[in-house]
Amino acid sequence: MYKKTRTAERARTADILDAPGRLAQRLRDYKAVNSQRRGGTGNGSLNVLHLLSQQPGKTGSGVALLALVRLGAEAGWRQHAVVGLPGEEPLPDLPPLAPAAVTPVRFDRPPVPFALPGMSDIMPYVSTRFSSFTPDMLEGYLQAFAAALMDAVRGFQPDLIQSNHLWLLTALARVLFPQTPICAYSHGTELRQLENAAHLAPWVVPACADVDRVFALHADNRDRIMRAYGIPAARICIVGAGFREELFKPDAACACSSGGEVLTIVYAGKISAPKGVPWLIEAMRRVKAPEGRRVRLLLAGAAGDAGGETIRRQAAGSDNVVFLGELPQEKLAAVLQTADVFVLPSFFEGLPLVVVESLACGCRVVMTDLPGVDSWMPQGLCAEGRVERVPLPRLTGPDTPVADDLPAFVERLAEALDRQLARRLECGRAAQPDGRLKPLSWSGVFEKMQAGYRELAEF
Repeated sequence: MYKKTRTAERARTADILDAPGRLAQRLRDYKAVNSQRRGGTGNGSLNVLHLLSQQPGKTGSGVALLALVRLGAEAGWRQHAVVGLPGEEPLPDLPPLAPAAVTPVRFDRPPVPFALPGMSDIMPYVSTRFSSFTPDMLEGYLQAFAAALMDAVRGFQPDLIQSNHLWLLTALARVLFPQTPICAYSHGTELRQLENAAHLAPWVVPACADVDRVFALHADNRDRIMRAYGIPAARICIVGAGFREELFKPDAACACSSGGEVLTIVYAGKISAPKGVPWLIEAMRRVKAPEGRRVRLLLAGAAGDAGGETIRRQAAGSDNVVFLGELPQEKLAAVLQTADVFVLPSFFEGLPLVVVESLACGCRVVMTDLPGVDSWMPQGLCAEGRVERVPLPRLTGPDTPVADDLPAFVERLAEALDRQLARRLECGRAAQPDGRLKPLSWSGVFEKMQAGYRELAEF
């Protein structure tokens, strides 16, 4: 019965692909068809199809894909992945998946002759904004991913689909495979896209509302998903986001150091205005170095648009600001292990994983007081002074600050950095991993996800 159902699904999908223009209509007209989906082989294994509409490894969701594939392999899963890629980008390395187990959708060529869209309006590579999508772009996007999905499931027969983001690709998978259980990992950015690209909501919400499980970052993320999509709380599991505990951990040699002549503040993320980087550079001009010390700011990350050059020009006159460019996880961990303070001045985040990574490496943290922080930040870190939260300026839309509030915001940011540098010299840094962070490791996240999988699939 299970195989017959999947065969019928593929036949219906093939019919849709043969009729251009029908995919968008199917997404918009979607009605829930089955609230009791179950899948599985019954032999103790699990076939999982992973979906990511953008480049693996480049953003939080891309890092999540790498972690889930690795942990899934350790759990004995058979896996395949469908991912988005720029036209000439090499096939990504998703260990331990073989290249044949990765199906790319390449952009900059028909039927998608435009740059790969990103779930953030500013990506660490050249990208298209969903807010600029025309009907033709939407149909080409859906056709390209539908063809890739059909190619991926040919001979694979997933027991379960693990998608990233409650957005177009997840909605498409729901329409194409109405009998297959779908879990969607929300990274928070889809909620921002529902504002920035509101014209796409009619093609996103109906089918996404019928996914079988949503993995949410924290309670605020869950509540916003319930309001935006109408998904009941019973189908949403709070799992957080994970860090690689084998990489992000204190370095014993650095822990023994009392701090050198140069104290280091690190930022890691997109080099962009929504991340607050221009005002961080301005705050660095006001930071007061402790007596006998100098302070420098290391910026790790890529821009992805012309705004990055504007920020570089802004910092050109500052001898204490260094751009490191985009770093792989291994190199970022090494930078954080030697840093004194990590700073995140962002105006919008889902769950800022890099904050957890920096804490795991023993850094002190200055971050904006983002919504939902209390629901995922381990208790005690703020009270102990390991983390200092800076009030946000008022915002227009999801991530645009009110100009009149920015001078006070810069001043607050500089003062918080001063305090954390002083605490670093007074208290030193952690020499051992903080056990409170364990639930936020990828192994901790994966355990929570597996509980959701077991409710949907027999394995």
